Amino acid sequence: MFEFLFLGTGAADWDIKNRNGFFRRNSAALVNNNLMIDCGSHIFDFANEYGNRELYSSVSDIIITHSHSDHFCKHSVLKIAQNQKIRLGCDGNIKNIIGENENIEFVVFEPYKQVHMGEYIITPLLANHDVVARGDCYAFHYIIETGGKKIFYGLDGAWLLRPTWQEMKNHKFDLMIFDCTVGDSHDWRIFEHNTIPMLRAMVKEIAQQNLLNQNGRLVASHLARTLHGSHEQTERILAELDMLTAYDGMKLNL
Repeated sequence: MFEFLFLGTGAADWDIKNRNGFFRRNSAALVNNNLMIDCGSHIFDFANEYGNRELYSSVSDIIITHSHSDHFCKHSVLKIAQNQKIRLGCDGNIKNIIGENENIEFVVFEPYKQVHMGEYIITPLLANHDVVARGDCYAFHYIIETGGKKIFYGLDGAWLLRPTWQEMKNHKFDLMIFDCTVGDSHDWRIFEHNTIPMLRAMVKEIAQQNLLNQNGRLVASHLARTLHGSHEQTERILAELDMLTAYDGMKLNL
């Protein structure tokens, strides 16, 4: 069994201090209770609201997609590392921000170079996002493998860079999670974030290339507060693509 829990499904424009009705935290996820993907400032709010303050006590590995503040918070990483030893997979820039810590073993990722972290095989892929190619500072998508299951995790980013797509075509996935920051409307963020029309095109090509296993699932996450209608409206639109719309607390078992 493979368990994937969405800790947050929103883009950077969700303000945790101003909640009205349906709410999304900054995007983060927990795999099998022990691998965290992104570690921002909202993760402890999730644990508190869902009634499990010990939710992260089994976390042994954390991987960071990039250094933007809605995906990475130094203090959140250090708070987890206060109580347990962890491996932290990241770029060299984030390693420098954290600094030396006796409870943190750094695994510095390089694009397209596969790494073993505990029970997981991680392949970092370059994302089309605005920290790319600045020294040792990168934005990554990830291929995550464990127990015969394979995930693609693609937040943030617009479209797919050609080398990333070429690597993805070497795999078949049980779960593919895509950025959907922008809805059906035009917005300047299309140069570093996906729109629903972009997803329509990519989903068609994924099917053409047969990249999903028979029971594989497609999920959209990282939705901007100001660029979508209600969750239900977006859910109906994306269902036409056989794509699920993630929400905080959504759990998938594969």
